[in-house]
Amino acid sequence: MRPIHAAHPFLAQRRLWCRLEVHFNGVDLCFAMPSELDHFLGVMEQNPLPSGHRLHPGSRLGRPMRHWLAKLPAKSKPTRFRKSLCGFLRTDRKVQEFRDFYLSEPVRFDFPDVYDSFQTAQRATFSR
Repeated sequence: MRPIHAAHPFLAQRRLWCRLEVHFNGVDLCFAMPSELDHFLGVMEQNPLPSGHRLHPGSRLGRPMRHWLAKLPAKSKPTRFRKSLCGFLRTDRKVQEFRDFYLSEPVRFDFPDVYDSFQTAQRATFSR
């Protein structure tokens, strides 16, 4: 018999989750995990900003608009603004509290015997 609802262990691994909302000079940002924040800082600190094709490899010809950087407002992309935003995100007390929340119990991404698709599960079962 198949279960009616099966909870993925990723969501069930912790009782509380934290979300960081940043409002900086008219630009609104939202982060669910410190790894997202680290990726954001890594991209925004690059000068010049990486192209859409570097951030979204394998995209078709033209300008890829599926990456989060393409969705940011134009006023958040100049170097001066990015430097001040990254400096703020590195020193703000609320950002540090957000990081500390996940420091005691880091988020796991790999779970033994849990697969993302039926095909992956089937391959793992028959390869044993």
